[in-house]
Amino acid sequence: MFMLTVLGVLLVATMIYWFIEWFNAYAQKEGNYHFFSAEHTMAFVASYLIIFFGYRLMENHWMGDALNGGIILVIGISILVFTILNNFKSTKRSLAIKGTVAQLILYIPIAAVGLLILVAAFAFFSQTKPVYNINSND
Repeated sequence: MFMLTVLGVLLVATMIYWFIEWFNAYAQKEGNYHFFSAEHTMAFVASYLIIFFGYRLMENHWMGDALNGGIILVIGISILVFTILNNFKSTKRSLAIKGTVAQLILYIPIAAVGLLILVAAFAFFSQTKPVYNINSND
C-alpha cells in the first residue's frame, strides 16, 4: 500500500508539473505572460504560509493579543492581492482569470510540500547532538 501511495504522489506531482508547463506555454502564446514563475511561486507560497500562521496566531491569542496574528494575516492577504492584481495588469482579463484560478488552486499543495521540505531541511541541518549530564547519579 505504501508503494501505491508513493506512486500516486509522484503521478500527481508529474501531472501538476505538466499542467504548469502547458499553461505557461499557452499563456505565453495568448498573452505574452508567465503565470508560474519563481517570483509568483515565492509570493503565493509566502502569502499562503503567512496567512496560515497569522490565522493560527490570531486564534491562539499569541502574546495575549489576537491583533498580533491579525496583522500578520493582513500582510499575507496583501501579498496575495498584490500578486493577483499584477496578473490582471500584465495580461488580458480572460487569461488573467484563468491563470489566477490555476495559481490559487495549484500553489496550495506546492506550499504544503514546501513547508514540509523546509521543516525537514531544518531538522537535517541542525545536526543536534545528544546531551550528556556528567553530574547525575544514574
